[in-house]
Amino acid sequence: MTSTKNLILGAGLAGLSAAASLPRDETLVLEREAEVGGLCRSRMVDGFTFDCTGHLLHLRDPEIREMVHSMLPRTFQSVERRSLIYSKGVYTGYPFQANTHGLPPEVVRECVVGFVESLLRRQGEGAAPAENFHDWVLDTFGPGIARHFMFPYNEKLYQVRPTEMECGWVSWSIPRPSLDEVIRGSLGLEVKGLGYNPRFLYPHQGGIHVIPRALQTRCGEIRLGAAVRSVDLTARRVNLESGETVSYERLISTLPLDGFLDRLDPLPEPTLGKARGRLRAVRVVNFNLGVDREGVLRGHWVYFPEAEFPFYRVGSPTNYSSGVAPKGCSSLYVEVARRREDPVDFAALEAEVLEALQRVGILRASDRIVAQEMILLEPAYVIYDHFRRQALPSIHRILERYGVVSTGRFGSWEYGSMESALRQGRDAARRLAEGEKRAAGGRRG
Repeated sequence: MTSTKNLILGAGLAGLSAAASLPRDETLVLEREAEVGGLCRSRMVDGFTFDCTGHLLHLRDPEIREMVHSMLPRTFQSVERRSLIYSKGVYTGYPFQANTHGLPPEVVRECVVGFVESLLRRQGEGAAPAENFHDWVLDTFGPGIARHFMFPYNEKLYQVRPTEMECGWVSWSIPRPSLDEVIRGSLGLEVKGLGYNPRFLYPHQGGIHVIPRALQTRCGEIRLGAAVRSVDLTARRVNLESGETVSYERLISTLPLDGFLDRLDPLPEPTLGKARGRLRAVRVVNFNLGVDREGVLRGHWVYFPEAEFPFYRVGSPTNYSSGVAPKGCSSLYVEVARRREDPVDFAALEAEVLEALQRVGILRASDRIVAQEMILLEPAYVIYDHFRRQALPSIHRILERYGVVSTGRFGSWEYGSMESALRQGRDAARRLAEGEKRAAGGRRG
């Protein structure tokens, strides 16, 4: 049996950030895959560098910014976002709610009038907070923007009805333009800079995997190919698929929370058992394509709210980095969301995606696909449903009583950026250290 003071499950950004913040000789990281990085891994395919969909870095936390730039000086370029929406047969700027010019006049009128009416209603009535995402969208943007973008796009991404989702997640993720911005955007005066990612960082050369690979050098022991079979919280032991057992004093788990709960054996408290199978997320089928033509996509990425297209987003890394593809070529990532319980015919879906890319004019019949791969991300996006909001605080409190911090994008069971994963890992390590200090103070007393 292996013993360690600090055990970390998962070597994605959160797990690596936590390990880099703890003493090397007291920390062990277990990773199921053959390399570190989690969703921030990159792959080389026939001369193309493909990430797991679009992974772009936004740095606001001064400490995280200093850590990244000290690890990787002069590695990143700063890029102004160019994202678009394709609907009604035309491209409009992002976000939809502030850039309706170019859409059919009746659609523009419906969106602007609905926004104004919702604004007047909020000012006049002092409406109570919305209880679900559906009502929040109508209260905030009005029925036009809801019908033409917010509802179809989010149903396509999350695969549930808007009424099934709560709205505690919208404050930072969905831009809320002013009336002036909505009017200007309807008149063709493009509104830029809204949202949490108006600029982003990306490596000059190679893919986003440079970040986890640099973090790896700051960590202690990392065991690759170490898949977790079960976790005994009471005995503080982790059993691996290999048959090995690892005992620990303190545990940081960055595994998807639903999978972590499934691995608890024995189950220490009924509340954790009741959450099994009830934390929901979608999976994403990501098609990476290398095309023998430059400039196949307008902008860095494009959102597709309409049901006639199987994908909800298409991006082109070669539009923000010249170091990810051979000269004269373009790369695409194409994202399709599916319910985790639904079967997927990957070959049929691929054919549907390629046909839709041609139909919308991104690909031409004469284009050659010179590199291609499919990646299944599961889970990919957490569904912020009402059960999650009710159950999550209790789950985390119980786990912490057993010496477990469940963190990172999927350990926390939330949507988050790369920076938030780095910050969560750092903060989890600090919580362990603070807990040790409190325990030491209690023993001295």
